[in-house]
This record gives sequence, C-alpha cells and structure tokens, in this order.
Amino acid sequence: MKKFGLLGKNISYTFSPILHNKIFELYNIKANYKVYDLKHESMLESFVENLKKNKILGINITTPYKTSILKFVDILSPEVQSIGATNCIKFEDGKLVAYNTDYFGLIKTFEKMNLNLKNKKAVVLGTGGAAKASIKALLDCGAIVSVVTRNKISTKKNLKDVFVISYEELTEISGYLLINATPVGTSPNINLSPVNKEIIQNFDFILDLIYNPQETLFLKYAKSKGKIYNNGFYMLVSQGIKSEEIWNKEDFNYEKIYNELNQIVYK
Repeated sequence: MKKFGLLGKNISYTFSPILHNKIFELYNIKANYKVYDLKHESMLESFVENLKKNKILGINITTPYKTSILKFVDILSPEVQSIGATNCIKFEDGKLVAYNTDYFGLIKTFEKMNLNLKNKKAVVLGTGGAAKASIKALLDCGAIVSVVTRNKISTKKNLKDVFVISYEELTEISGYLLINATPVGTSPNINLSPVNKEIIQNFDFILDLIYNPQETLFLKYAKSKGKIYNNGFYMLVSQGIKSEEIWNKEDFNYEKIYNELNQIVYK
C-alpha cells in the first residue's frame, strides 16, 4: 500500500483526500492519502523524520509550511528554486525532492480559461506561496505582472521582475487578468472580498484561487460585472494530478478526473 498525504495547519476543510482517492479509484492505485494537521513550525523537523520512517512516498504541502519546509529538503526542482515555495515533496532514494505543482496547476487553469497573457497586464493580490507560484506562471506566459501588497518595502526586496503596488494604487490600474492569491473570502470568512466591485470592473478576466466556497464574494462581484471568471478548483485538481504523476511516474487524464470531482464536490 502506497502512502501519501497533505501537510498544513487548520486544514479540516480540505478537498485533497477526495481528489487523491478519486485518482486511486480511477487508476486502480493501491494507496491511501492522510491529512497531517501540524500545529506549529517547530514540529516540522521531527515530522519529516517520522514520514521517512513510515516510508511515505509523497506529500503535498499547504499553508503555512510551503516555504519553511524547504529547510529539510535535499533537492529543489527548477520551479521551486525560482518560486521559493513548494507544495509537493517526493521521497526518493532517502532524499526529499521538492516540486511546485501549484505552478503547473496555474498554467493548466490559464489554458482552460483560454487566456492569451503575452504582453498583457496581470495583477496578483497577495505575496504568499500561491502568489509566488502565480507570478512565476504569469511571467513564463509573457505577462506584465504587478503584485499588490500591504508592505511594499519588504515585497520589493523579495520579488523580481514585477511591479509592486499598494491596494491604494490598485484603484488607478486596469488590466487583463486579476488573481486573488490571498485567503480572503474562504471559510469561515466568506462574506469578505480582498477588493471591491470598482477594482474588478477594471479587468477582463478574474481568477480566485479559493475553491471553497465555490463562488466567493470576489467572484460574485465579478459575476455582477459580467466578467469571465474561474475559482481555484481546476488549479487544485490539476496540481493534485501533477503531484500524483510525479509520485507514481504515470500520466493521467486531467479532464476526466476534473469532471468526476466537480460532480462530487459541487453537487
């Protein structure tokens, strides 16, 4: 029996076990997927050692450990080196290899939305792990990227090849794509949006990386303004499939898995 899992903090809401168990079912993989809810970063080192002892083959990483776990990783994939965060680790030959499948999930999402990002203005709300993956994906697609933050000085030190702006300055900007890479709007604070309707009016496409609830207030604003929009569920599914491809050295049908899961999660 293969062993996989998800590491994070306060992640009882996660759909990841449903996602991975569906892949196991569809492709007849004998495996289980366990949620590891770790309360404090100081427990990371012993946690990783226990995973090694228990012969875990792979683990996904979510907030708030996407960066801090890198201290215990042996090999960084090119996208992790660029992004500075991981959400997928493979245990291979006694070593931990870090990947960022959020990046691949975003590329898949851009394709699904039929976006042509070359030389287009894209704005990312937030500066965390998901935001960094978004920035990398956007830059690789040729977009002109701005990042919105509440702390411009520290953000400018940590990010390259992007414009760094405040939320106040965002009111004066229009563009092609607006991405919410913050947790604002997810459960339990579902009545919040990171920006108002007037901001959303200034963009052609809207993407919220949140997938629970299915339609955040941010996306309700987009809907009311007649915008083309997506939530983060396709990204979630795509990054999960990519993780399984890395762990199992096997290719999977993304649309088939997405359609099956969409009917289960949002029935």
